[in-house]
Amino acid sequence: MVLLTFLFSRTKNFNITLRSCLLSSILLILAACQTSVPALTDSNAGQTGISEPQIIEKPEVPVQISTEDNIPDGNPEFTNLWNRIEFGFGLQEYYDHPDVMQQLSNYTANQRYFDLITERASPFLYSMVEEIDRRNLPMELVLIPIVESTFNPNAYSREHAVGLWQFVGATARSFGIQQDWWYDGRRDPQASTVAALDYLEDLYKQFDQDWLLALAAYNTGEGNVRRAIRRAGVSKEEASFWDLRLPGETRNHIPRILAIAKIVSDSELNGISLTEIPNQLTVQNVEVNAQIDIARAAELADIDYQQLRNLNPGYLQWATHPDRPQRLLLPTENARKLTIGLQEIDTELLLSWDRYEIRSGDTLGGIARKLSTRVDILQTVNSLRGSQIIAGNSLLIPRSADSQLIAAQPALMSRARPAISVPASYTIRRGDNLWSIARKFDLRSAEIASRNTLSLDQLLRPGQILDLSYALADSTTEANDQVMQSPQYYRVRSGDSMAKIAERFAMGLDELLMLNSISSNDLIHPGQSIRVNTDQSSVN
Repeated sequence: MVLLTFLFSRTKNFNITLRSCLLSSILLILAACQTSVPALTDSNAGQTGISEPQIIEKPEVPVQISTEDNIPDGNPEFTNLWNRIEFGFGLQEYYDHPDVMQQLSNYTANQRYFDLITERASPFLYSMVEEIDRRNLPMELVLIPIVESTFNPNAYSREHAVGLWQFVGATARSFGIQQDWWYDGRRDPQASTVAALDYLEDLYKQFDQDWLLALAAYNTGEGNVRRAIRRAGVSKEEASFWDLRLPGETRNHIPRILAIAKIVSDSELNGISLTEIPNQLTVQNVEVNAQIDIARAAELADIDYQQLRNLNPGYLQWATHPDRPQRLLLPTENARKLTIGLQEIDTELLLSWDRYEIRSGDTLGGIARKLSTRVDILQTVNSLRGSQIIAGNSLLIPRSADSQLIAAQPALMSRARPAISVPASYTIRRGDNLWSIARKFDLRSAEIASRNTLSLDQLLRPGQILDLSYALADSTTEANDQVMQSPQYYRVRSGDSMAKIAERFAMGLDELLMLNSISSNDLIHPGQSIRVNTDQSSVN
């Protein structure tokens, strides 16, 4: 019993001593820390009735940190988007191929070309890079629109390919791109990028995970690449892009992409200064959730109308879509203003429109009854002087039957295509291109190019003078007549020929003749209507 009492007392004293030592050590450590950094307190401390704990920082200790430790998940932080793009390249093994080096000479020291590309790409490039990063794809893919369209969302080829990624209608629809009278997703940089990357990933799987073959198939079609592989007598696994007999355009296409990648990798060495693009989102989508006149949206957002149109090239008419999409892309500050402006207006006062294609046997009264509207409303919004309508033409149908609401709206088509004074000549300014000039004066870029002996993708020099005198004679008549023109029809003018009309609308002559059941020997006369548009897209 005595022994047990002794042991208990010794154990108890030991525990007390141990606790005292530990407590003293902790107090000494805390005191040392508090002398190095003052406590940080939250400005809201005390509001909850509980005092905020002091935040104690550890004393700074010099530590040797490797470069890799500074890179979260191996990805450095970039301020310049071009540097981020270069970091993501994955096809460097092909950069020194002789075909690439041959194409490199076309871009070396061509500063104006890269200035134009940077200007056009700046609003859209960050989102495209984000999407490629998200999918873990080689960043060379973001350079495809440079070669395909010089980053022009409204680029239109003779093969009827449209947009940054040059989709033809059928391929675009197969990848879910919306195309109708109001909107063409091929021209929308956001929608077309998603579809293009879907397509490229599909081709990559088809061609045994060979990016060069996938890029070739994107340019010329997978069927052509398969036939080239069969002609070479090899399997897909053994096929090499460099050894296949492919169309000349495709043989040059892939080396051009790789040559541009090589320049981006070392721009200074190749005589190029790439203007910095911030590695951050500078534009923002605003969901309007109603159809809205783009000019009205520009007023609410305090942004230039033409700038807003340039940022949203998918919309073909004066307004967003009656159903979807109803979003607008704007610079961040303007997006905030538009959001506030939309909160202050009644979206029910924003008219929404349908489009009705007139069929044989239709009457204005019959269409009005069918679509629950009135004849006088149809006449007002379509600028019809009487009740005569033409099969094949289209009518705009307001979804609201409130005649007072319609009367309060500005003249519809004059807002969509305002009459603009066209000068006899125009002096090129920095940043101009054929598309922006055509938009500015309500002309067609194809016709400006033709009249001035230029190619559609030709770079323009500041100070260069364009002849626009050809448009003067027609401008007054066109301003009066344009509301009567259907987007699918062209009214023949004095001096026109089918060849000139085909050129004006970037169509093949044979296609235009076939579309109108006209032979090359048939005469056309002023005032005659010629059908010019086989799909719902418009050519600028």
